[in-house]
Amino acid sequence: MRIDQGISFPHPILSAETQDYSNGSFDLVLSVQESANCNDATLRGNLMLDECSIHELLDSGKAKSGLMVTCRETYLDRFEERPPGDISILLGNGIVRGTVHVRAVVIAAQDDLKLDSEHIDKEFPDGARIVNTGDFLALSDELRFEAGLEKLAPLESIFTLVKHEDVPKGSFRINPDEEAIQIMVHPDLHAFLGLLRGRADMCDVMLSSVFLPAVMSVLDIMRGESDFQDKRWHGVMTARCKAEGIDIENQDLAESAQKLLDAPLNSLQGIIERLDR
Repeated sequence: MRIDQGISFPHPILSAETQDYSNGSFDLVLSVQESANCNDATLRGNLMLDECSIHELLDSGKAKSGLMVTCRETYLDRFEERPPGDISILLGNGIVRGTVHVRAVVIAAQDDLKLDSEHIDKEFPDGARIVNTGDFLALSDELRFEAGLEKLAPLESIFTLVKHEDVPKGSFRINPDEEAIQIMVHPDLHAFLGLLRGRADMCDVMLSSVFLPAVMSVLDIMRGESDFQDKRWHGVMTARCKAEGIDIENQDLAESAQKLLDAPLNSLQGIIERLDR
């Protein structure tokens, strides 16, 4: 299960967020490696606990530590028990896809367990220092990553250029109703853009002239409650944005689009420089 941000507990929790302990820490450092087909994901890293009393509870079997792994798209909700130290966890056979949340925890393994660390805030009375089986004793920050092939799909793969008589010459319109975003243009412009895409020395012009404003339009469509979450293009865009750390709701559309397209004005500058030679 995931723990809601800002949730409070009636007993002390070793966590950077709660600060119930005056000293000590509990941290998780992870890297993620996916197989070539993105069907398997391996988590590797280190679980670091710096609090003697909780270490003693783990050593005596009165508590256990590990990682909570949740993935809404595949309904995964798993606790992977691991002691502090180096960690390696295989999430195989496509068990994760889309956004995966990971948090390290220490939980009580028996009832009526007394927390007696000298670093616990004095505001906790003796009665609040008694925990039972399953109660959290320590929480790391929540980490997340994107699993699956969607984040690797080139943005061009979710756009298609189509003719439309009603679009004024020199302009385009966006149609998000299909599995791929339709960039609708006048037939005359469609023919020209087809020639442009076929020229290896000039095709990158389309990144800044067509795809940049198109991506900005799509990001704007995705803001708020989107009606297109079941479309393939929406899944690819969401995965790419999360992989790039882009907050669709709050970040500037132009900056986000340029990040997704890997600074397309650089390509335009390169074309101009080649023409000047």
